[in-house]
Amino acid sequence: MRVLLAVLVLLVAPTSALAHVTVLPETSRPGQTGEFSFRTPNERTDAATTKLEVFIPDGVPAEAQPMKGWTINRIAGGIQWTADEGVSIKPGRTEDFKVKLGPLPEQPRLVFKALQHYADGQVVRWIQDPTEDAERPAAVLDLGGGGDTSASDESGGFPWPLIVVLVVAVGGALAVVTLRRRRVS
Repeated sequence: MRVLLAVLVLLVAPTSALAHVTVLPETSRPGQTGEFSFRTPNERTDAATTKLEVFIPDGVPAEAQPMKGWTINRIAGGIQWTADEGVSIKPGRTEDFKVKLGPLPEQPRLVFKALQHYADGQVVRWIQDPTEDAERPAAVLDLGGGGDTSASDESGGFPWPLIVVLVVAVGGALAVVTLRRRRVS
């Protein structure tokens, strides 16, 4: 039973490091135009997120969609959302910032760097190359068949389906152990 609990802790523990700005959906195709969301979680417990800046790759048309309580500005190379008075992303909460992108270019992926501003003045820079060991990876939109498809996937994406299967398996194993102990008692 201790082994099962240790496995469960190892599976759940890394997820806290994954709370970063991401683009949804995570995949599209070159030439497509569509609405995407930049999901922004507030992983702090002591300060609200009051501003988000997303930098759009060169040559990608982008138009931010209106969002209640947030002022939108074009900045050099990107879009900035600033919270209006009394609005923010509270600790432990998540907000989706919608953008119309496209047509998307012929390349394997797009990388969107982002700056997340907190009410206490801290700025978290989600700007690192999106590799597995990046602490603050930029958001990635996988364009599938665009450009050189032989490149390996370094998006740093998390295998959520695998985690769900493992959690269900561990839960099932715990249930079997519990039932066997009850029968023995």
